[in-house]
Amino acid sequence: MLKRILAIIGLIIIALWIIATLIFAILPIPFKGVIFKFLIAGCVFLPIMLWLILWMVSVVTGKKNIASMHPESNTEAGEKEFSKSLSGNDPEVSGDENKDRDPSL
Repeated sequence: MLKRILAIIGLIIIALWIIATLIFAILPIPFKGVIFKFLIAGCVFLPIMLWLILWMVSVVTGKKNIASMHPESNTEAGEKEFSKSLSGNDPEVSGDENKDRDPSL
């Protein structure tokens, strides 16, 4: 439940940041250029920082979440398939696809 609340808070912060960017873009405010550049940079870096926080939580706790590097390996079969492809035993990855190719090309 705490994760859901924190995710909702993060979404609200991003939405308010974007709304503030739009307001500062429209209204005639002194030092508009500096504030607007700061808000635009925040629109890029804030979601990236939130993703990095989620990723670090998954690394520290060992639990996989949406920011995990390999979400397809959430199941045991997915983990076996992923480790098989890394070991080179998977024919799709081993490079055998070129054996049917005409050598004169």
